Amino acid sequence: MTTLAGIALAALLLAAPPVSAAPTDTVLPIPFAGLTNGATGFSNAPSSTYITVVTNADEPGLTRFRCVADSYCELVVHWHNLSTGESGAADLLYGSSTPGVTRTGSGTVVAAFTAGGARGYPGTPTTLLPGGGVWAVP
Repeated sequence: MTTLAGIALAALLLAAPPVSAAPTDTVLPIPFAGLTNGATGFSNAPSSTYITVVTNADEPGLTRFRCVADSYCELVVHWHNLSTGESGAADLLYGSSTPGVTRTGSGTVVAAFTAGGARGYPGTPTTLLPGGGVWAVP
């Protein structure tokens, strides 16, 4: 009976899928606030948006950024890894080849995000208050 139970347990363990951690979504607590200019040149009402940071233990050192409101936003995330000293920027700009994906490295990362559109282009956002936050990257 004990042998049969051992065989059954071994079969269950071998048939089990590999353990994988689910991605972690973190909404950065300080929203970006800005203005956009309409086609007439007049400013639209102020707007704000939050950024979500997505990390995954299966992709160590990689961070993905996305706008909470929608998939389209003209922001640049300026990040600094406090654990390694590395820093850089991730584009959330329309037409970017890898929008919002960057290798921050593992550790504690802090970021601020600002408007990143082209100057003089109608609809380009202007930063009134940069957004920001801190998160851990596996």
